[in-house]
This record gives sequence, structure tokens and C-alpha cells, in this order.
Amino acid sequence: MSSLIISLPLAAASPNSLYALTEGPGTGSVREAAAHLLPRTGRNADVVAVVPATALSWHAVDLPAGKALSGPNLRAVLVGLLEERVLGEASQLHFALQPQWQAGQKTWVAVCHKAWLQGHLQALEAADISVNRVVPELHPQAAGVAAQLLVTGTPQAAWLWVSAAQGVWGLPFPSGLEALSPDLLTSAQLSAEPAVAESAEHQLHLKPRLVQPAERLLTAAQSDWDLAQFDLAATGSARWLKTLGRVKQTLWQSSAWRPARWGLAVLVLSQLLGLNAWAWKLQADLRQRQTSMGQVMTQTFPEIQVVVDAPLQMRREVQRLRQAAGQTGSDGLEPLLAALGQALPAGQAVTQIDFEAGELRLKELALTEAQIGPMQTRLQAQQVQARREGADWVITTQITTSTPRSTP
Repeated sequence: MSSLIISLPLAAASPNSLYALTEGPGTGSVREAAAHLLPRTGRNADVVAVVPATALSWHAVDLPAGKALSGPNLRAVLVGLLEERVLGEASQLHFALQPQWQAGQKTWVAVCHKAWLQGHLQALEAADISVNRVVPELHPQAAGVAAQLLVTGTPQAAWLWVSAAQGVWGLPFPSGLEALSPDLLTSAQLSAEPAVAESAEHQLHLKPRLVQPAERLLTAAQSDWDLAQFDLAATGSARWLKTLGRVKQTLWQSSAWRPARWGLAVLVLSQLLGLNAWAWKLQADLRQRQTSMGQVMTQTFPEIQVVVDAPLQMRREVQRLRQAAGQTGSDGLEPLLAALGQALPAGQAVTQIDFEAGELRLKELALTEAQIGPMQTRLQAQQVQARREGADWVITTQITTSTPRSTP
């Protein structure tokens, strides 16, 4: 799945707004373009809008427990909790809660100007760029995770951004260092853009990790945050599609899942090879049995040169030899008449019979329902079966099948 990561400018949306963008892993560069000049993406592309750290403020709130917190009710609760802590009218602000928030627990809330964010999303939508997620450039760290320090800008206008369990805030660099506690500076991890890396190392006495702008955007896009909530949220089906798209991208493109993908491919391939090998073996066994039956047929009856249906042809030849020798088989007329004589109800007489191909047909034999059951039972005891066809009864030798034993 392709991806497009767009950084929103701090100025209000306009036709002249320039958006910084990168096209995911492997590009390594950031370029700027107006909304109508942004790369067009396919239906399955993952488009992420990144909100700059300067545009967001962060607030920790204790959500009340035991209430139905959703939709307008949840926004009303947030307005009540934050109205004394934010600047401006709450109706002009956009609120977004952290992922997997729960009622009755401490939760981080990101706040930004609604008109600014909505304007940029509408500008991108007008340019046929459908944004799947809106993520913050920086977000608070989980409890127990080391704080992250990021130095950006130029040597003349540098900023230090702190992302810790206490929130996210920015300070002018290096003058703002005095506001940081020594413990935080000691345990924090330092990153810096190349232009200010030397200055950061000199001021903080730490070797910073160099980060390029494209890497920062990519890291922001990989977070679980989604600021598109409340009236900026998509419909339920769209949210499911976005989630499915992110899962699909992770499974099929993430390097962490590469062993699982290879394992799945090997498993499917082995199953296909195994099924083909088993089918080939069954076909080979079937051909071998047919060949063996044909050989038995030609060895037993040398006068038959062409074998089409070995069992049927052999049965006919055996019947012909039996008739030529004056012998009767189990499906001959005499055995069937003998069995019928023992099974017919007392007082019943057969007026007309017809025998052909091992079937003895009794013409217009009238039996009552009480006589049919005992007659069929007595015939079955002699391996003979009787069935009704209209006004006639057909008497035939009962065909028995044997199930071959399976060899362990």
C-alpha cells in the first residue's frame, strides 16, 4: 500500500498554501506543493495529515466514570473540564482524545483551532486528496517511557521540543534550558535536525541522533493517534476501512511481519504441493488397479482383445460359461423360485412370471400390507430382495458389498 504524509502549514488554508509532504519509507526527502499539485493517490493509499506541534496544546483530564461518554455528550464533558484551561471559545476549538481512552481514568486531550484544521482538510478534499488519519507531530509519552528531546530550526532560531509523560511543550533554544529539571535532562533521549545538531550537542553535552524532516513525518504517521474525532470524524464504515487499511499495510509491508509473511507463503506452497502429490498418487493407484484388472481379464479370457469395462465383461463371460455348462448361479431362475416358494404367504398363487437378466417379475401379484413385510423379511434372510413396480413385483438377488479393511 502506498502512503502520502502531509504536514499542515500553520497559516490558515488558502489557494496559495504550501504543504510539506513525503511519500513514505524509502523516499528520504520532503518537498512542498500546493494542494492541487500534491501527488494523486490510489483508492487503497494511506494518506496521513500531520498537525505541527506548534498548533496543538495538551491537557490531562480525569474523565468521569459511570456516564455514557460518546458523541456530543463527551464533547460537552470535555468543554466543562477544559473551559478554564484553554484560550478562546470552546466552540471554536477542536478536541481529540488519546487512543484507547477509558472513562474514569486520566486521559490526554489534544486541542487546536477547529476552523484552521477543518479548512486544511477541506482544501485537501477539494484537491481530491482524501485524508485517512490526522496525527500530531509530537504526543505525550506513556508513563515509564523516557522523555524525548527534539531540537529543530536553525542556529539563529532554534526550538527545543519536549515530549514526556507530563505532556508536550516547546522552549526557545538554548535559553529555555533553564526551565528543564536536571533529572529530565539526564534521562531524556536527544534528537536534532542536522542544522542544529552541533549546537544541541554543545549545549546539552549529549550526542544527538540526527533526524531528517522526512523521518519525523514518518514517525508521526506511525503513531496510534487520530485527531479526526467528533464532527471531524468520518462515518463508521469509513473508520473501519481506515483501520482495515492500516492493518493491511502493517501486515504486508512492515519489516517486523516479514518472517510471518514468508512462513505463510511457505505453508500455502507446501499445502499445494502436498495436495498435488496426493492427487497424483491416487491417480497412479487407480491406473495401476485398472491395468491389473485388464490383465486379469485378458489372462482369464484370452479371446477378449479389447477391455472397456473389465468387471462387466468378466461377469458376462462367467454367466455365458455357466449357461454353456448347464449350471445356475445365485441369480438364476431356480434359486429365485426356490426362495419365493418359501417366502410367499400361504394361499397365494403366481399366475404369470417373466425372467430376464437375473430379474424374476411376478405379474399382478396381489398382496395385502400385512403380507408384504413378512415376505420381504423371509426373502432377505435368503439374500433375495423384492420391490414393487406398479402392479408387479420384481425379485432379484440381494447385492452385498464388503468394505475393505484399512491397513494401519
